[in-house]
Amino acid sequence: MSALPLISANPDVVNRMALGVLRFVDAATGQSVTDGLSVIARVRNKSISAIPSPRGVHVFHQLPGLSTVSLWDGEAKLNPEPLPYEYSIEVRDTSRRFFSTVFKTGFFAWSDAANWSVATPVCSNVGSPVKEVPLFSLPWRSQRADCALVRGTLWHRSAAKPAAWALLRVYRAADDPATAEPLVEGVTDADGEFMLMFPWPKSDPSVLNGPKGLHWTMRFKAWYDLPDSQVPENELPDGEQRLPSLCSILEQQAATLLAEFGTDVELPPQEMTPDQTLLLRTTGTNVLYLK
Repeated sequence: MSALPLISANPDVVNRMALGVLRFVDAATGQSVTDGLSVIARVRNKSISAIPSPRGVHVFHQLPGLSTVSLWDGEAKLNPEPLPYEYSIEVRDTSRRFFSTVFKTGFFAWSDAANWSVATPVCSNVGSPVKEVPLFSLPWRSQRADCALVRGTLWHRSAAKPAAWALLRVYRAADDPATAEPLVEGVTDADGEFMLMFPWPKSDPSVLNGPKGLHWTMRFKAWYDLPDSQVPENELPDGEQRLPSLCSILEQQAATLLAEFGTDVELPPQEMTPDQTLLLRTTGTNVLYLK
């Protein structure tokens, strides 16, 4: 439990601290996103909306467990310990650029109102900690002129159905996916469709300039094992098929993208050129298969 601050009798010196703070990042560009997002916290049968801040974050004040400690008289100190509640956060993009998602998190009480503590999703089986909340591009998101674009439809070979909510990552061909940071992460929709968008890598030693002009060689990796949904379908807005858990997406098992349908040959690195969309397919098919 966090120590509660003493509230001054003089209301003029009471400040409201932003204790419930979340930062959302566009997985395609790495930029913070505040515009167009609906961010809701659910706890103890209450639903409370966050407020976007000019500092590139979303802020909660009136959550259970936060209301009292958010009032600070400038003298009493708060301990940097977790507050006693876990919050379920639902994120939706009213501009229809990003997938909706849900995750659980906790918030902290800090003694310095100028230094906000940004909360992160609580994921137990992710290799590296989730430092910020990624927002994954929807398949129909508009392309940015300065970005590379990859499209496709992902299917599970043995199940003979779309690989919904699979996680995809793009790497430079020379990078080791086990240790390197991906250029971008993306997610398939309920029908297996995906769009991966990312800025062309700068100072990349693998870039080639031949008769066809500039081209880059990229490696594609997938993770898939049917992520769980954390929100019942009857509680979703009209037209929303499912609200997958962010952690269940990030905690999926590695899968193999297939170069050929009848073999287990992995999809080789692919060449990309500026101003051309790369369409990923398994040879002889109209979709990209994984196993």
